[in-house]
Amino acid sequence: MNTRTTSIKSATPIVGVATCRRTIKDLDYDCTQHKYLAALYHSAKVLPLQIPLLGDDLDIDSLFDVVDGILLTGSHSNIHPSSYMESQQQPDFMLDVERDRTFIPLIKPAIDRGIPLLALCRGFQELNVAYGGTIQSDLSKMDSSIEHGEDASEPLEQRYESRHTVNLVPGGRLTSLLQVDTIQVNSLHYQGIDRLGDGLVVEGYAPDGVIEAISVKDSRGFAIGVQWHPEWRSTENPVSIALFSEFGSACQAHAQGVIQP
Repeated sequence: MNTRTTSIKSATPIVGVATCRRTIKDLDYDCTQHKYLAALYHSAKVLPLQIPLLGDDLDIDSLFDVVDGILLTGSHSNIHPSSYMESQQQPDFMLDVERDRTFIPLIKPAIDRGIPLLALCRGFQELNVAYGGTIQSDLSKMDSSIEHGEDASEPLEQRYESRHTVNLVPGGRLTSLLQVDTIQVNSLHYQGIDRLGDGLVVEGYAPDGVIEAISVKDSRGFAIGVQWHPEWRSTENPVSIALFSEFGSACQAHAQGVIQP
């Protein structure tokens, strides 16, 4: 139950946002790219609140009493393989273990509590790992004509252009929300879902079979993850507008104490 003392009818929903650990000039920062915060404020009509990387020290019950939703952002870092594999590896890609330890453990409790959750790119993979799934560490090893990763030498606008289609699953939540069978998405990821987590449902595939969208089967509220970046130009892209609007409505319902069907 939401325990905030402000007026429920007039209060703007508060959404907790994942942060990433970065070291700048020998000092550690917990930070979030501005595009995620802007998308929440302008497209979902909610107030973003950054969640610090405190690992086991984070009081998630107190956090859940404050927030009306959670956004798991993308990141340049990847999930450490120890979070989803028995064997320890020494990966050669960028990691953020502090983020792993903070956000993967809170995902299922948040969803079980009915808190709306939207997971993007790295967050999409975190959602899968939280439900016992695994990650394919290098999609380039697949025999596919699709290049899922970005070319860092390109200008930013080009890197976030639509790259490929996603075929939505008939009868799924995204198909119902978007009222189409196929969408165009950007693609800036080198990893993806290998084994789907228990209790998760596929909402969309890339043409090469890579899972691009998932939902939580028995969630009490909004719980969707996508592998692309809808936060980019979120006020212009129809798919992004619909996704953030629906997430914002779910957060508003939570703030007002409305139980989602």
